[in-house]
Amino acid sequence: MAPVSSEDRWRQRLGLATVLLAFLALAPEAWAQDPVPDTTSVPQDGVVDELEALLEDESAGDPTVLLELLQDLRENPLDINTATVSELAQIPAFDGLLAAAIVRQRTATGAFRSLPEIQSVEGLTSDVFLEARPYLTIGQTLDVSAAAAPRFPTPPRLRTVVRGLEPRLTQRVQRRLDVASGFQGPDSTRAYPGSRDRIYTRIQANYRRQVSLNLTLEKDPGEQFRWDPETQTYGYDYASAHLAILDAGRIDALVIGDFVAEYGQGLTLWRAAGFGKGPDAVGGPIRNGRGIRPYGSVDENQFFRGVGLSVALTPRLYASGFASRRRLDATVFSLDSLDLTDPDIPPEALQGGLVSGLGIDGLHRTESEIARKDALGETIVGGGTEYRVTTSRVEGRIGVVGYAARFDAPLAAGERPDDRFDFAGQDAAMVSIYADAKTRAGQAFTEVARAPGGAVGGLGGLLADLGGGTDLLVVGRHYPRSFTTLHGYPFGERNGIGQNETGLYTGLRVKPSSTWTISTYLDQYRFPWLRFSTPRPTRGYEALLFVEHRPRRWIRLYMQARTETRERDLDFVGGVPTTILEGVAPETRQTLRVQGEWAANRELRFRTRAEVVRFAPRASGEPTETGGLLFNDVRWQIRDGLRLDARLTLFSTDGFASRLYTYENDLTGVFAVPVLYGQGARAYTLLTLEPTDGIQIQGKIGTSLFRDRRSIGSGNNLVDGNRATDVGLQIRARL
Repeated sequence: MAPVSSEDRWRQRLGLATVLLAFLALAPEAWAQDPVPDTTSVPQDGVVDELEALLEDESAGDPTVLLELLQDLRENPLDINTATVSELAQIPAFDGLLAAAIVRQRTATGAFRSLPEIQSVEGLTSDVFLEARPYLTIGQTLDVSAAAAPRFPTPPRLRTVVRGLEPRLTQRVQRRLDVASGFQGPDSTRAYPGSRDRIYTRIQANYRRQVSLNLTLEKDPGEQFRWDPETQTYGYDYASAHLAILDAGRIDALVIGDFVAEYGQGLTLWRAAGFGKGPDAVGGPIRNGRGIRPYGSVDENQFFRGVGLSVALTPRLYASGFASRRRLDATVFSLDSLDLTDPDIPPEALQGGLVSGLGIDGLHRTESEIARKDALGETIVGGGTEYRVTTSRVEGRIGVVGYAARFDAPLAAGERPDDRFDFAGQDAAMVSIYADAKTRAGQAFTEVARAPGGAVGGLGGLLADLGGGTDLLVVGRHYPRSFTTLHGYPFGERNGIGQNETGLYTGLRVKPSSTWTISTYLDQYRFPWLRFSTPRPTRGYEALLFVEHRPRRWIRLYMQARTETRERDLDFVGGVPTTILEGVAPETRQTLRVQGEWAANRELRFRTRAEVVRFAPRASGEPTETGGLLFNDVRWQIRDGLRLDARLTLFSTDGFASRLYTYENDLTGVFAVPVLYGQGARAYTLLTLEPTDGIQIQGKIGTSLFRDRRSIGSGNNLVDGNRATDVGLQIRARL
């Protein structure tokens, strides 16, 4: 049989997607012959389905942080009569404009007396209400004569808090059954001395959303259970704890222990993750800061440890301050390893060493990784002031926020040309001013910051309600090459980097009817300075088209097409004698996805996806890579308290450049995003058992089988064979 060319494979995969799209378009007519009642909605699976759409941008940061945010909203719903605009905007079904409309109506007409009453807010349809309902609650019913909500949230009594605390315990163990090379050999000589298990323990106690106690413990695969106070290791490799009081009288937030700070559009202070570009073309790029908030996730470096306080001086004027002292993973060169004759070494480095890089992965398995653990101390103090206005016409805020940080040893910029403008030194200070205003006509927002070293950068945008179900978002950003944000996470092509980037984003969302949604965006950007392995300034653009159809609550169909072209490094060869010149050339990646979801009844839900990818490399002589995948999954509510999730995925790509991602249902609190390339199949089964109220037991097994490989991974993570299998077990209990 003659070999199939890359172009033929591309046509076959495109044909498969076209056939499936036609099937999905015609299927509702067949289903309509035996419809499920409109009151039946697709069964909920926690928050993974919602995050799948929100995290289309691969650079959205640590998805676990975002997953836990939505999971916390489900377990501790927002009180519709006290929640702020920023808090309501975290709900996937709401955007900033709708959240502001809810607060404006609450201010103008008084507190809501029931949850369904919020459907009287303009733009909040019954479908939106049903999607948002799991994240909402309502406090004590107000007297009919009550005309307005209280000036400040009512603080609970200590006795009420003690009686109402809800302790929760989560215990999770995950393991790859196939033994990687780093785990092979005697314990004293192998690369990874610890076990293959990822072990996670979390103990929480919450009173509504006002009081939070938390202890989070984790050990990654390869890490040892050991006792080493010098590196703050006490059994588990990582520990996080906090005590927090929220929305209690004038106290907006008081956190002792681990916390994050979120202000403005994230230029100066933000958590370790943030939504970016995706199907939510007019909502994803906009940040909605919540100020100081407790932290209990497993990103081991991107948080503060100390005390944070935010208070309401008046109903409109808020002030906050925090102090943090913690140790960071870093590579530090000590005195005896430095060239004392080098004039570029600052004098202070001769005492405490010189930091060549900060760690972000939180892995401490090998000797070199353990040496980086908590090697650098950072002391930081900061705070801000924010003025808020809420009337029947506008909801807005303006604020200023900043911090000053000192490292125990100076940070050094790298030796590569692209590292030239990175932060270097021992002291860093940053300040920004931000503003945000929302009306019925739209939203305007901006933040401008002065980074360490003096560079000024910023972004600003306008979201306009054009009427007829049409919204337009325009966001401009400019981050100079010497603009570095050590604790921010601003929007951009390199989401969260906030350096060496200028861009213009335009997003449009149209709802021609209650069942159709069309979203599209175009993001044009350029990098004025060099990037890693790129010897010239470069530019690029990205565009997406998303079309969704919901003919019934139990049917969802969508098509998504994305294309991105950006310039990357390429060596040009020519001349006599032969000369190699470093240059750049554009490369393009395109994907087309069609997906259908439908609930046969209250117990059974199906989902099918077909996706194809095309990657055109920089050099004209290199072959174009193509690929595709097809998956089917099912959710079966076998009986009350017993649920089964299963999926089979078939994939075929020409290489890593044509890789595809799929988000999987997993243990509650786990976000699984396998990367699929080559030829093979992946299957998983997730079983969820709730034997009694407050007890949840989950088990998952997933297997990937590759037809074109004899080994998986590389280095210490190399596994012999063409199959990789992972298992996980979790118990969650409300005590």
